[in-house]
Amino acid sequence: EKAPAAMACFLLSAVGVAFGGQSLRRPERCSLPARSLLGRTAAVSRRESLQLGAGLSATFLAPLAAPRAAFAAAQDPNDLSRLKKGLDSVQFLLDNWDRETVDPNSGADSPDRVRFFLGLRTTDHPLFQVDKLLIKAQKSLPDDVDFETWIDSVEGLNSHIAKINELAYTSSFGEYNPGGGKEQVRKYLLLAKEEVVQARDSLQTMVTLLKL
Repeated sequence: EKAPAAMACFLLSAVGVAFGGQSLRRPERCSLPARSLLGRTAAVSRRESLQLGAGLSATFLAPLAAPRAAFAAAQDPNDLSRLKKGLDSVQFLLDNWDRETVDPNSGADSPDRVRFFLGLRTTDHPLFQVDKLLIKAQKSLPDDVDFETWIDSVEGLNSHIAKINELAYTSSFGEYNPGGGKEQVRKYLLLAKEEVVQARDSLQTMVTLLKL
């Protein structure tokens, strides 16, 4: 009886993440206890549930990334080392933030560069189509993994990438919007940096859980 309700609760969580990072799985949004979905004896397994949720989240997040259909084979969805490489890319951005977010020719802030380091601009970046990679990664989780932590990390990464995409895009046009200017560009760029830090943390947790 509880399994269908638990599944509905979890799918609402995926939709919530896709539309702004609010997880409907939380107690205040969903009356079912979180553990009811995660129990090993539930009619619908934890792994199948998250796989469905990831697929649903990918459907809503797809318009935020670069066009994908023509480049579906650009990255191997079975190569879990991409998560570690993606983590290294994000860390490189944070370590070199002032240099990497500035146009080398004009010296002006270049917010769109942030999207490059999160796999949102090119098909050869390790985090390109990361949603598909996470479906594969879930099947490789150790038996003793803290699955609640894994769920939080997946939700977190999806949410942070969506916000980074939005903030970097908004920042790119901040100077030309009514009431905008270089100060607005910098404001949104710094907000994007906060999300990049949290995306890095989510990736680090995943790499640790997968023992990569």
